[in-house]
Amino acid sequence: MGKSVKRIVAVTALTIGMGAFASGFRCAGEGYTVKMFNHISPEEGTRTPAALIIASEEEGTLLVRKGSEIRKNNRRNTVQYVVRGNRRLGADRAILQVAFKEGRETLEDGETVDGQLILQADEDREVVKLSCERYLKSE
Repeated sequence: MGKSVKRIVAVTALTIGMGAFASGFRCAGEGYTVKMFNHISPEEGTRTPAALIIASEEEGTLLVRKGSEIRKNNRRNTVQYVVRGNRRLGADRAILQVAFKEGRETLEDGETVDGQLILQADEDREVVKLSCERYLKSE
């Protein structure tokens, strides 16, 4: 399967699947895009991570993690989404960190905050600055 066909398939899958998510963040910066969507179903938990997708402008989709593959950490002034990395990403672990505190702050659809994509491989650590836009599914 060619590179452009893979990208079309990935974009189509994301577009179709977006209807199943309630909220999250769409982040971009320094050649990367990161999307994190939460579940829409109350039984799943509407603030429970459903999907995290990391892509680069040059190489397309680098990593997709879903559901229990995503660990969410609420910190003092940030929320982190931690996933296992892969070779394509070039990291053993990836962390999306967003300057937002659930329960204390409210962000409207489209409102932006600072974020970071932290890529860790052995002793190396790369920090990519991101601008993260709040995504809220409209009914």
